[in-house]
Parts: sequence; structure tokens; C-alpha cells
Amino acid sequence: MKAFSWLFLTVALAASTAHARVIDDVIDSGFITIFVYQDYAPYSFQDENGEATGIDVDIAKKFAESLGVELRLLMRGADESVDDDLRVNLWKGDLIHRKVADVMMHVPFDRELDTRNEFIVLMSPYFLEEMAVVVDAEQLPELETFARFLNKPVGAELDTVSDFFLSNAFRGQLHSSIRRGRTFDDVITLFKSGEVTAVMASKAQTEWIAEQSPNIDTQILQPPMPGIVRSSWPVGIGIKHDSRDLGYALTDVASELVQSGEMEAIAAKYGVTFTAPEY
Repeated sequence: MKAFSWLFLTVALAASTAHARVIDDVIDSGFITIFVYQDYAPYSFQDENGEATGIDVDIAKKFAESLGVELRLLMRGADESVDDDLRVNLWKGDLIHRKVADVMMHVPFDRELDTRNEFIVLMSPYFLEEMAVVVDAEQLPELETFARFLNKPVGAELDTVSDFFLSNAFRGQLHSSIRRGRTFDDVITLFKSGEVTAVMASKAQTEWIAEQSPNIDTQILQPPMPGIVRSSWPVGIGIKHDSRDLGYALTDVASELVQSGEMEAIAAKYGVTFTAPEY
């Protein structure tokens, strides 16, 4: 009876896990499906014509091009956690369509995250994320500490690293100064309208805000962030644990993009400074 129960559990688990495609399957099919986050400028978002664009989208195009296959993007919003994102977008799928990708972009390259997601392998760190602040230099000419926001409004996207840090800084004394946007676009609007004098986000996002605010004298600053969980981290790709050969091939492509300077050029298209990850 116990043996039967174990067999049933194993079969059920296999049935609930999407079929992994090794590199030969991808090439033979003529397409690769790559997940990118929705509304995540400058990495992945839709332009005014509804076309997917951004740093991660451009890298995904290079991946598909290297394999000689069509790129099919799977674009969804973030879930409650990165673990949920990996589950929904790579190995199990959504509840209705069960659609999954072969590759997931912009996954934090974290050993603990890798260990606790047994069906996923994290590979190919290609970008270093850093936290920063974009300021309106006319309103805030210097920013030595976050104490300046005790009487200056600061923007942050809801439920992000920035939101959590600002909410807990100085024992919660910044609460009345925080203006939260439900989406990143909302935060950009707060800054461009002058409702906030600064926005805290990833450095790439702050550079994107500066790029989108040509009429504002902007500065990108990185003051001390005491108590922040993590001020920088590498991001890479996630693939299914039994598609490692596909991951190895794409790792070679990402390495070539970095070494050739193409990765830096891709980032520069969106006003972003490329920083190679250290790991």
C-alpha cells in the first residue's frame, strides 16, 4: 500500500510539472518561449505601439537569434514572490492554461533561491542590480542620508525593496513622506509631476526615470542604506532542471554579449549603465 501511494505521488508530481525541452527540442520546434516581466521598464515593457521592448527583451531576442529560432515572449506580472514566479512561469504554469516558458529572464542569482526550487536551475548572471535614488537636483541638491526625507516627499513602488526600506528607515519616521505608486509608471508620474522630489528604485530604473524626465535636472545618487536587506544583487536566467544544455548554450551567448560590448550597448539604448555582475 505504501509503495502504491509513493508511486501515485510520483506520477502525480510528474503530471503537474511541465515537460522540459532540451536544446534539440527547441531547435527542432523552430521557436523558444522566454518569460519577461510585464510593466518592468527599462527591462521589459510595452511601447506606445504595444510592442514588447526593454533590456531583457533585447537579450531574449539575441538568445533566439543564436539558436536560429523564433522568439515567443511570455509576458506576465510579478507574483507574490520570486519562488511563485518560477513555479508559475517555468515548471508548473498558470491555473487555467498551464502555459510555461523555456527560459525565465531577470531571476535573482541567489544560491538559497536556487536550492529551495528543486525543479529550477539558475544560470548565466548577466546584470548587476543596485539600489539608488533619482532626485530633482533643484529641489534636493544633496542627499547625504535618507534623513533628508523626514520633510521631503519620496516615491517608491508599492511592496518593493524600496518601499520596505523606506517604511522601516529611522524606525518608521519616513512614513508620512512616502508616496507609493501601485505600478512603476505611477511612480514615474509622481516624479515628473513634482509630487515627489526623489524616487528610490533599482539603479537601472532610476536611470530610466531620468531618461524619461528631460525637463528635470536629475541626479542618480547612492547614499548609505543602513538596514537594507540587500543593496545589490546579480540577475540571471532560470531554466528547468532537466534543460541544462539549453541553459549552458544561453550562458555562452550572454558571456559573448558582455565581452563584445553588446550588453553595454543594449543597456545604453534605454539610458542605463551596464554593470557586469560579480559572483
